Amino acid sequence: MTFVHRPDGGGAGAPRRRPSWFGLFRGIIRAWALAGGIIILVLVLITAASAVSNLLFNAPFAGEYELAKHFVGIAIFTFLPYCQLTGANVTVDIFTTGFGPRAKAAMLLVSSLLAATFAILLLHQMSLGFGDYLRYPEETAVLHLRLWTAFPPILVSLALLLAAAAATALDGWRGLRGRDSSSA
Repeated sequence: MTFVHRPDGGGAGAPRRRPSWFGLFRGIIRAWALAGGIIILVLVLITAASAVSNLLFNAPFAGEYELAKHFVGIAIFTFLPYCQLTGANVTVDIFTTGFGPRAKAAMLLVSSLLAATFAILLLHQMSLGFGDYLRYPEETAVLHLRLWTAFPPILVSLALLLAAAAATALDGWRGLRGRDSSSA
């Protein structure tokens, strides 16, 4: 059974059927988010080791701040598609508790379209920024880490966010029309 965002907010009842491509799509997004989690875990270990090194030997790791700044930005973007796909974004449950299934589906549709718009806008702007950093390379002061290296994984994240927003918008649309995903 795979988790599917339910516009009616319900977890009860039989799970919705999804086409086989959706399982692959969900798996890719989940693996991408797990990669972001691994990035954060490695950064935590590096930061802790640097703190211990500073405490014991008065010698923190050079460039620890640069690594954290660079990779936390990447990791944050890796979580966006998963949050969109699973409905784990910020919601106002107190406001929507009394809503019926169609009203919740309409809110899902609208929020998904906003997420898609956000993804398209950021994809465009980040692509331009990526091009600029390739033309005019900059690097960090201590580790000489090229700043453009953050852009490819961020662009992949935004493309996955756009795809996840399209999938949840489809769920919202089907909910408005009184259909579920098994009719696809």
